Formats: sequence, C-alpha cells, structure tokens
Amino acid sequence: MRPHDLLRLASPTAVEAAAAPAWVAAALAATPWVVARRAGEAGGRIAVGVRGATRSERFAAHVPTTAVVETLGPEDLADRPPPRAHSAFDAMAALRPALDDVGCGWGPAGAAGFELATGRPALTADSDLDLVLRLRAPPRDGVLAGLAAAARRAPLRVDVLLEAPAGAAALEEYLSDVESVLLRTREGPRLARRGALWTGPC
Repeated sequence: MRPHDLLRLASPTAVEAAAAPAWVAAALAATPWVVARRAGEAGGRIAVGVRGATRSERFAAHVPTTAVVETLGPEDLADRPPPRAHSAFDAMAALRPALDDVGCGWGPAGAAGFELATGRPALTADSDLDLVLRLRAPPRDGVLAGLAAAARRAPLRVDVLLEAPAGAAALEEYLSDVESVLLRTREGPRLARRGALWTGPC
C-alpha cells in the first residue's frame, strides 16, 4: 500500500488498536475506511490512520492486509464528481490544467480525498485542499512553478505534496531557495538535497 491510499475494510472491527478512544469505533462503524500511513506494510499488517469527525480526531493503528477489500489512491479520485459544492472541489477543478501539465499521476488526499472516496462529509469551511503528485523524475522545466502559482491563486490554502521514489516533499519547499528539503520517508523525516528525490522516469 502507498501513503495516502484509502482502504475500505471488510469489517470496522478489523482495526487493531489497543486503548483506542471511543470515537474510533463509532467512526469506523459509520464509514469503514482508513488511510494508509507512510510506515507501510510489514508482517501482513498495514499501518493506517483512522479519521474522526473533527480535525483533532486522528488515530494511528494497524489492520491485517486480508481485511482490505478495496483500495483507492488519490489518482483514482481525481475524476470523481464532487458529492456536494465546496471551494476545495472548485479549486481542484480550476487547478486541473496545471496538474495535468505535470504529466504524472495526481489526486486529492486529506479531507477532500476522503469525502470523494466515501461520500461522507469531511471538508469543513476551514479545510485546506491537499493534493498529491506521484513522480519518479523531475518534470519539464517550469511546470511545477506554474502549478505553485496557480495554487496560490486558489480561494483556499492548497498544499501540494510531491511523492517521489525517495520520499515526499512539499512543493513550495522544493521550489524555494533552501539547499535541502524536508523529506518524509518510511523511516521518518530527514533533510535531503532536491536531486535525491528522483530515480527513473515518470
């Protein structure tokens, strides 16, 4: 499983979580979906996160791989019709040309992705739009800068994450003047030069 993938469980009781807060069981009973965490899969168990009704309700747990009956990545959600009107969905539609111009897979994560996958309202008036680009090599000159400029014009905050073979980095940081970027990896965050992100073609 890849980070940001949404996983539908055969049963809400499939989540292995000792001393879980009460809201976890209620959230899974209503919507038996979890998100794959960067810690990945080991020993037949997947590291996942459970999303509750509020921003503060997030819980890390594990599920057996055998409990997953459906997997949706951000790319699978990019073309889904929005279940309702929200500025995040409007912004995603407006950014589509710039996102497509990058030339690799992209899609929504966070609350927007969760809502598109499950149909359960997750976006609020204060929500950001989280987008994931899955890249294996740096795209053509200028396309990431064009995407960042378009994102800054959106009516809400847009956070774009570059998922590369070595890990993930924030688009704005990647385009900044800093010598190294904060790279999110399976082993934890670390500083890396920009060129360390890329191996192989898109």
